[in-house]
Amino acid sequence: MSSRPRSRVLALALSLVPGWGHIYWGRELVGISLFTAFSVAAFALLNGLFVYVGPGRTGLIRLSLVFLVGAVAGSWLDILRRTSLRRVKAAERAREENIREGMVAYVRGDLDGARARFSSCLSADPLDVEALFRLGMAYSRAGNSRQAVLCLRRTLKYDGEEKWRWESKRELERLSARGAAAEAPSRGQRAQSRAVEEKAIDKNPV
Repeated sequence: MSSRPRSRVLALALSLVPGWGHIYWGRELVGISLFTAFSVAAFALLNGLFVYVGPGRTGLIRLSLVFLVGAVAGSWLDILRRTSLRRVKAAERAREENIREGMVAYVRGDLDGARARFSSCLSADPLDVEALFRLGMAYSRAGNSRQAVLCLRRTLKYDGEEKWRWESKRELERLSARGAAAEAPSRGQRAQSRAVEEKAIDKNPV
């Protein structure tokens, strides 16, 4: 779990609508999947109760009800498990260790090790802003500008406290300048190549 403060009570309250608590807790994919299952089951149940009058109506209502109750109960039990004090403390200890060891690896030049540590933080919490920033810096130092830009842009998007905003913007500007500088010779070479081709055409007209 990241350093961003979250309320277990709020997560449980939001989970009255399956998936919302997971999204609040940083598990967007799980939350969206649960909410989709809940919505489909609710639609099927309402359709069976008020619209459909054909054969199998009773079976449709029962099956929809089972899926609906399953989605609600599953969402509630899963968020209850994820937000338990023991699990949260264990996640915080693991995060602190990964951030610390990742920073040590980064300073030593072990960029693969640093990326692995920061990625572990993001596996536990995809919205961990510090891990996103440090992973972006590790990608940048390794020369992977594309991944660095993606991580740094996500950092800016989710950094509500603006703790890493200045550093992220500065690194994005540096990457942009580096990309422009790398592309300038290519444009010059293309222009030179076109000039040579034009001269050859002038000398040897069709």
